[in-house]
Amino acid sequence: MSEHTGSQSSSHGGDRGRRRSRRRGGGGREGRETRPRSREKDKDNSASGPSGSGTIKAPIILAKPHTEKNRDSSTSGSGSSDSKPIVLIKPREDTSSASSSQSTGITTSGTAAAQAAPSDGFHGDQSGRGQPTQQPTYQIQRNVSSVAAFNESSQTRLAPPPEMTQPVKLVDDSLNWCDSGIDMLLDQTDFLVVGVVGMEGVGKSTILSLLAGNHPEQSNRSFVFKPQSEETLETAGHQTEGVDLFVTPERIILIDTQPILSASVLDQLIHHDRKLPPEVGLAENWAEVLSLQLTAFLMTVCHVVVVVQDWFTDLNLYRFLQTAEMLKPPTPAPSHDAPSSSGSLDEQGDYFPAMVFVQNRATREDFQPSRVQAMKTTVDRLLQHASMRYKNAVSMSVNGLMPARQKSPRGDVSLFLFPDFPHKPAKQNGKVNGMTSVLSLVPDYQGHPSPQALTDSFRNQIFSVPRTPLTHHSLTEKNWFHYAARTWEGVRKSNLMAEYSRLLT
Repeated sequence: MSEHTGSQSSSHGGDRGRRRSRRRGGGGREGRETRPRSREKDKDNSASGPSGSGTIKAPIILAKPHTEKNRDSSTSGSGSSDSKPIVLIKPREDTSSASSSQSTGITTSGTAAAQAAPSDGFHGDQSGRGQPTQQPTYQIQRNVSSVAAFNESSQTRLAPPPEMTQPVKLVDDSLNWCDSGIDMLLDQTDFLVVGVVGMEGVGKSTILSLLAGNHPEQSNRSFVFKPQSEETLETAGHQTEGVDLFVTPERIILIDTQPILSASVLDQLIHHDRKLPPEVGLAENWAEVLSLQLTAFLMTVCHVVVVVQDWFTDLNLYRFLQTAEMLKPPTPAPSHDAPSSSGSLDEQGDYFPAMVFVQNRATREDFQPSRVQAMKTTVDRLLQHASMRYKNAVSMSVNGLMPARQKSPRGDVSLFLFPDFPHKPAKQNGKVNGMTSVLSLVPDYQGHPSPQALTDSFRNQIFSVPRTPLTHHSLTEKNWFHYAARTWEGVRKSNLMAEYSRLLT
């Protein structure tokens, strides 16, 4: 009985001990659970701040523990228990934004208020991060070297080429193409090409110099295209060799050529022992073929071709022009990629320039209306079967130069007359050749308009000729230069020219 009671009591005692241990363990768990919650609550309260709505980054707070704070207060003896800890706030640097700003060339600079840390300079938002109230300002740094290079390239691209004072070689005396003329051309389509052909000593360079801006009263030395000098004239030679190029400020491209059917060119070929092509047997045949090549080249690359002659008229000249027209290379076929021009050139037809005939060194009788009309009729009958456009380009009845006459039903032939420009003796104090003359104040009767009036009218009419496209697509000045180079090489290697030279032998 006693043993049973003892065992019961020990069992009851063990149950009580286990109950006490359970109560103690439960209390420990509750304590361990409540302490982290209170710490998280304190952290949230300290991080949330008093008030605010901006996005801020989490600051790093450096504070002393409570034990050290109590130790310092006890040792000092004068510290108050409610003293606040010293807090140092240091915002974190965003390396990604710094690297991106360096790569894009954008630098950030904050103001003094943004750089300094105020007492309440951070406010909380929904994300719980802190950021200064002053937003940073952004400054874009311009690359000075790149801007200067762009300005220089734009100025170089838009600046016109230097104004020409003398012509440059397009084809040299050895009949080789020269590339120096492309530096004087632009990438624009508003230009006019005027070429001149004629026999030796007829005044081709003088007529082109008048178109270039020279005046008849000026001396020959000041002309753009130098005429024959006295030495060249005495030796029966020609002044221009090959092809010369000159560009006016009005973007008029003038082309001067050596004389056609010239005895001086033939003499130069013989005395210099130049090698003749194998298809040409005689030197005189090669001189004619060379003249045909130059004329056919001008008929292909020029808008206007001026034919100059100093007496009326040479039938061989018109036969020569029709032969050059027959041997002229055809207009290149339009490509599918190139933009076509606005219907000025028929796709089935061929291109022909405007032909203008100039009667140079005309006499007083040549300016009579009946004589001018007879000249036009003769030219019209000689070229009635030709395909070249020799009508309605220039006229002597424009600007009141001559009395207006009724035009022929088929149009007015492009014929213009220039008188011989003699050098007048200089007048000094009303004296001519040392003798006083009352009539010196009265202008002399010339029988034709003044040379300056004729020059201005001729220049205005030539520059007003309709600019028919040379090809089936529009060309710029530089594209025209390349097109002319290809045309010259095609004319030199033309099978028609070679076959015609064989027929001459």
